Amino acid sequence: MLTACGSYSDDCWERLECPPDPCEGDPGTAPALDICGVFVSEQGDENNPGTKSAPVKTLQHAIGLAAYGRGNDELPTRRVYACGGTFKETVTLPSGVDLWGGRLCDDGDLPYAGSYDGPNQWTTIAPPGRIPLRVIEGENATATSMIFGVRVVAADASAPDGKSSIAMILSEGARATVRESEILAGNGKDGAPGEDAPSFRANAGMVGNNGADACTADEARGAPSVVTVCGDGIESTGGPGGDGGIETGGDGASGLPESVGNPPHPGRGGFGASSMACKAGENGADGADAERAAGASGAGLLDVNGWVGVRGEDGKKGGVGQGGGGGGGGKGRDDMSVCPTGRPQGGAAGGSGGSGGCGGKGGHAGDYGGASIAIVALQGSAITVEAGSKVLGAKGGDGGVGGTGQWGGLGSAGGNGGRPGPTIMSRGCIGGFGGKGGRGGDAGGGLGGHSLGIGSVGASVAILEGCSSHTDIGITADSRSAR
Repeated sequence: MLTACGSYSDDCWERLECPPDPCEGDPGTAPALDICGVFVSEQGDENNPGTKSAPVKTLQHAIGLAAYGRGNDELPTRRVYACGGTFKETVTLPSGVDLWGGRLCDDGDLPYAGSYDGPNQWTTIAPPGRIPLRVIEGENATATSMIFGVRVVAADASAPDGKSSIAMILSEGARATVRESEILAGNGKDGAPGEDAPSFRANAGMVGNNGADACTADEARGAPSVVTVCGDGIESTGGPGGDGGIETGGDGASGLPESVGNPPHPGRGGFGASSMACKAGENGADGADAERAAGASGAGLLDVNGWVGVRGEDGKKGGVGQGGGGGGGGKGRDDMSVCPTGRPQGGAAGGSGGSGGCGGKGGHAGDYGGASIAIVALQGSAITVEAGSKVLGAKGGDGGVGGTGQWGGLGSAGGNGGRPGPTIMSRGCIGGFGGKGGRGGDAGGGLGGHSLGIGSVGASVAILEGCSSHTDIGITADSRSAR
């Protein structure tokens, strides 16, 4: 019966012993041989075969040779031996390919056997931007990469969103073990503040039209309404004035939009003259001030680019002021006198109400601050952090404050009633003031960025004794939002 390294004897009892595997052993003490891995040094050359005497120059090229072989039908070694030094490149590591760093390779001499020098000779992965190290699922779904003697350093705000700092990401299904290594995130960037709404007031209402004078028509038409258009199809309309008549005056109309609730000035139109003189239109109700919008809440999302935060809510627009009510119309005839002979006998028309001011615009929400996460482990991945390792986040960015809202526009005066004829009963009444527009709401602040050693979603995470990780596992610690 054949085995991977030998066979059993005919009686199946007496086993022929296999020789020890020269590539096995602890990463800190096992000999580094050409048959066991691909060698990489800052002083190497990409045209080299990646042997001990002829290392390649970049980690990514070495990983490719280790994963697929050097050529000439050579089997993949699935291991990289990296000299100490700084590699300013982004690295993608398939699960099942080991990265053993910290090798002492001074002066071109490569004494790899027993040459691991630990923290004195880190293999540092520190690109100026982006995410330094990604581990992806390999050809063997159960294979795990050993990351040993490596220091991964993310620059501040270097993730693709330009805000977060993520040192290492395990893609879905990837598996890795971190031993005697440091995975360090930089600081997240503060979220941008939301834009303020305009500092000047929103559009004011329009002054109402004046009513026609008495004795100018038997039925003087009430002053026409004025309209303020505030955008989004929202309008404020002053109520038209009441008509002037001979025996009675017409009532003014209420301003629009209709008031909500029981405001002190509901914008009703004034009564026309009958047994008593006309009445003025009432002032329109003020538009409602918008409340402050909510600040961002929630944990945000982890994805292949790191972390996506949450913006605050935009401020809502203030309510439009109601138009003032139209003034009542006068009557031309009463017990005392009438208009002069030969002239029309109608009373004066009422003035229309002034239109209300537009509501102020809301402020724009603050943006989220960038996160600082050393390791992001996505759905179905597995990460184990073993003794002698540090997995540390730095400062998450503060959420941006929300922008301030705009003051609403002022309401305008109603039009005057027409001038009276011989008696006070014939006068037209004034229209009411339009209500002022409500203030636009202040916007909410964005979510503060997390500061985490490991942020995971649906992953298997194990942190063994003897490791340093200053945060809990998850994506809910250390979040701060500004309002």
